[in-house]
Amino acid sequence: MPYLLQEVKDVEDFGEILAMLHAAFEQPYNPLHRWFMPVYTTTKDMIEATKQKTIKHWSESDTTHWLKVTSTETGMIVGAAEWEIREHIDGVGEPQRPIEARAHPEGSEERVFAGKLVTSLKGFMKERMTRPHAELEQLVVAPDHRRKGVATLLTNWGKQKADELGIETCVESVPFAVPIYARLGYGNVGTLQPSVAIQDPSEKYQEFAAEDLHVCLMWRPAGRDYNVSEDKAPWQ
Repeated sequence: MPYLLQEVKDVEDFGEILAMLHAAFEQPYNPLHRWFMPVYTTTKDMIEATKQKTIKHWSESDTTHWLKVTSTETGMIVGAAEWEIREHIDGVGEPQRPIEARAHPEGSEERVFAGKLVTSLKGFMKERMTRPHAELEQLVVAPDHRRKGVATLLTNWGKQKADELGIETCVESVPFAVPIYARLGYGNVGTLQPSVAIQDPSEKYQEFAAEDLHVCLMWRPAGRDYNVSEDKAPWQ
């Protein structure tokens, strides 16, 4: 099936992208998904709220690039990716500041847990990716269009940009996606079990923490794909 890769320019695309992202991240189930796109009223309301937040960040950022892949047969968006191109790194050596998970109700245990989770994930990358780099923040492909080259189109865009700039690329991956990124030129160079501990956690909070939320840092050196026998991440 023919596909067309384009950079997102129209804010209206985000509604279709986020609806696809929400559905696709349940097939297979991604345990991180509910902490980033929680549903407290309706799925429609959640997608609209996430859309507004995404548009605000995208429109105000000079480093954020959203890509879409469209089926030329149906005109539908069947894949999308968010790339951050960071040519300059600020705050190297500084600790990660706590992140407020505002998508969750104020005062809720979900908000506390999600904040700890996101802060830990961001801190993990901040400690390691201290050089200019391109980070794949999100990648989604509609289930019916997987294994057809859509993910390759979306990842190659960032790899090519990074190679032009002479910088590294990376992505924080859930375990089941590690083989996919390995085939796309990335090496697994680190694992994080997020730090979400609090004093006197409730039974509910302990249930949150018991879920497997570990991620792998997939890394690609500047200018070429990862070679397991030759490459070593700079911080190792």
